[in-house]
Amino acid sequence: MKHLIYISILLLSLSSCRNSLEKRAAQECKEYTEKKCPTPVVNDTRMDSMVFEPTSKTIHYYYSIVGKADNEQLLSSKRLEIRKTLRAALKEDTGTKGYKDAGFNFRYTYHSGNNPSKVLLDETFSKRDY
Repeated sequence: MKHLIYISILLLSLSSCRNSLEKRAAQECKEYTEKKCPTPVVNDTRMDSMVFEPTSKTIHYYYSIVGKADNEQLLSSKRLEIRKTLRAALKEDTGTKGYKDAGFNFRYTYHSGNNPSKVLLDETFSKRDY
């Protein structure tokens, strides 16, 4: 009987930790977006927002590409190189370690600055990628 109680407490605490991490992710994304977005343009790219999608445990970054880089053909031809660079940056990012340890996904969506409804690049990384 004692073991059943201990297991129940452990399961409840694990569930609570997961839920609190998800709440923290949602709050951090919301606060970052409200305080810092849109960011200044750097290398023809601007972060527009960051959101947490709880159903898929995904931290989703939205960017706009402006200037000469706002070119669908160019981005399409460099897609694998860009994905490799994003993946390397995610692997090295210590600020997301807690989320990576919890198996969160990370998604990067880049829109055209000239035509915001046009998605130029959309990449998702799961635990097996980082």
